[in-house]
Amino acid sequence: MKVFVDTAWNSKPHACYDPEVDEFFEAEKLTDLKGYDKIYLDSLLFPGIWGELKELIADGHKVYHFTRPWRWREIRRRFNDDLRERFKVRDVKKSDYGDAYVLWKVYETGVAKGNLHKWFKPITIIDVELKPLLMLERMYGRWLRKRCQYAALGVDMNADIDLFKDRLEDVRRKIIVKAKEVWPRFMDIAVRLGLSEDDLGGLTGLAGTLTYLGWPLRKPSIHKAVHYFGLYRPSKEDILKFMERTGKRFQKHYSGSARRYLNMLTTSILAKRERHMPKARDEKEALRKLIKTLRELEPAGV
Repeated sequence: MKVFVDTAWNSKPHACYDPEVDEFFEAEKLTDLKGYDKIYLDSLLFPGIWGELKELIADGHKVYHFTRPWRWREIRRRFNDDLRERFKVRDVKKSDYGDAYVLWKVYETGVAKGNLHKWFKPITIIDVELKPLLMLERMYGRWLRKRCQYAALGVDMNADIDLFKDRLEDVRRKIIVKAKEVWPRFMDIAVRLGLSEDDLGGLTGLAGTLTYLGWPLRKPSIHKAVHYFGLYRPSKEDILKFMERTGKRFQKHYSGSARRYLNMLTTSILAKRERHMPKARDEKEALRKLIKTLRELEPAGV
């Protein structure tokens, strides 16, 4: 049994669609959906859902998330006629139930075309263990940068800066501890990349990069990893195809969070060589070296 979910924010119930009985309903928590084998979500943006996802995955449920949120407007337009027919309305407006229904239509189309893996990605135990901490780390990092910008303008932010520096350092230590639990040979990988035990930023970058790679539950090729991290240069043919299809200027889409952690890792590696400010080619080299190291260590159990 499958269910498609438009996830909600601020304690609102989640809007759900069950295609087998063609019914919409609300769920206060994702754990209320334990009667379904497969759960498809529209987003992973909300930090409050990770505990519920961990419980579902531990119970053996398969949970997937939509991978192309930037195409929501285009997809809603594409299935506009289906929405009119299902909801019996002439003028279709955005709604939570409508988005849950569209999510199912995307699933159906992906199955028919054999490219479902491009639209939905499985959420793994690695994700639920580390991504909540990584989200917190990014949040503290963003707040700290903001305070530093205000301080540069002459605003007294010393107390706030000290507070967020401590919080950032604390959450990074938690990330590294968790990474050592998830990947028993985490420090072996780090040493091969030239990192040391006290390199907080580099080890956090490594943990984040491994999380977004999904290793060893997912083992992407170097080619796919390079695309996922946005380190590719599109061909003129690809650019023209995109512009013909959308009528818009070409824009690369990749995981900004994944790229941030790869950048942190690369910065630490280059710092050992007394080089700074990594470029895309440095990040690509670091990514290649990481995947090569993972493959070499795989027989021993990463």
